[in-house]
Amino acid sequence: MADEKNTVTKSEEAKVTKQKSGKPAKKKEPRFRPAVIKFFRDFKGEFKKINWPTRQTVLRNTLATLAMCAVVGTFVILFDLGLSALVKLMLSL
Repeated sequence: MADEKNTVTKSEEAKVTKQKSGKPAKKKEPRFRPAVIKFFRDFKGEFKKINWPTRQTVLRNTLATLAMCAVVGTFVILFDLGLSALVKLMLSL
């Protein structure tokens, strides 16, 4: 009796594997290669849209960055010297 309940006919199995649309269910296979090709094609298109700066703009921005680094570095050094002098003064009392 238990064996009869577990057996499923082919027509019943076909009904189970059908999707809601009435078509048999398909196995989804990974589509790796087309996805990679599409990625690089889109990448190339986006890369062409980049507005690259001129050499003069890059040079100007680099010099501004170096100048700001020098100013901030000088400020940090002076602040550190001032604090170390203050600590020495307090310890000597």
